[in-house]
Amino acid sequence: MNKKLFYLLLVSFFLIAPLYAQEEETVPVHTEPETEQEYEQDLSQEEFEESTQIIPHEAHEEHRAETTPYIKPFGNKFSLYLSAYKSNLDFEQTYNNTEKSYTSNTPLEIGLGFLYKSFGLEFGQQTSFLYDSNRPKTETLEWRLNYYARSAIFEIQVKDYKGFYTGSKEDTDLRLQFTGISGQYIWNNEKYSWRAAFGLYERQNRSAGSLLLGGNVFYMMSKRQLPDPYKKKYILATPNIGYAYTWVYKNNLFFALSPSVGFGMAHELSNTKNHIAIPFALHGAAGYHWGDVSFMLSYKFLVMVVGLDDVREDAFMSSLLQCTVAKRF
Repeated sequence: MNKKLFYLLLVSFFLIAPLYAQEEETVPVHTEPETEQEYEQDLSQEEFEESTQIIPHEAHEEHRAETTPYIKPFGNKFSLYLSAYKSNLDFEQTYNNTEKSYTSNTPLEIGLGFLYKSFGLEFGQQTSFLYDSNRPKTETLEWRLNYYARSAIFEIQVKDYKGFYTGSKEDTDLRLQFTGISGQYIWNNEKYSWRAAFGLYERQNRSAGSLLLGGNVFYMMSKRQLPDPYKKKYILATPNIGYAYTWVYKNNLFFALSPSVGFGMAHELSNTKNHIAIPFALHGAAGYHWGDVSFMLSYKFLVMVVGLDDVREDAFMSSLLQCTVAKRF
């Protein structure tokens, strides 16, 4: 096609199209149908328009829901966190069909932390609440580091517990160490926010979920007053798969749940043997946003089961129940 003709047609289109659109917006003159066929066509057209008519309020609500983003930052650079939490580390061993349970006795802890943009730090102090005064208190050394990005999350935890309850005094000197890192990739990170569900770093405006793919690397050790078959040192490496979903009610109230399971290997350092390891993790949270203040009750549970052989099995169980209030400035 000749270039001059093409440009002429292009200019004509942009000149004529607005005039045609303006003419279409004018109120048409009503004329009576001349034939029965035309009358039926006009009637069917009116019925179609009435059936497709949308109530303006419903149209507004539907449009607002479609245009509302799934994830929205709060817009505050600095946040202050006050939390009360109870952390536990328990241990179960099965040997020759005999099961022993070692339960920690930890008090309630009060934590104070802050978040500046994406950097956060938290301090904790034990209290004298919510532990059994009739049992020896478990001596604990513990710290946690969480990094919640939009597309991936990383959680590091270190627990060193000494003193457990089993029903016999000679076993209370048990010492457990549980150290490791967990990481997961958030598949649907454009719509689902892990840090909104479990970190209060941003807001989840609409309900959404995501597939999770990741893995764990942990070091676990038990020692002190134990028979030799019960003294263990492991290094575990396990890939896992999970799913996370957050249900949002009227933008302020939310409920989040995320289970995951894995399958991998546990290397026993004492005798250089390899065993099957199965981790299971569960994260749950419920929260409410009220202006610049947010409330959240969360629970984390992780169990690592090591199947040694037909007669031996070890299970390390870590849990954290936490109540958090966040104020943004």
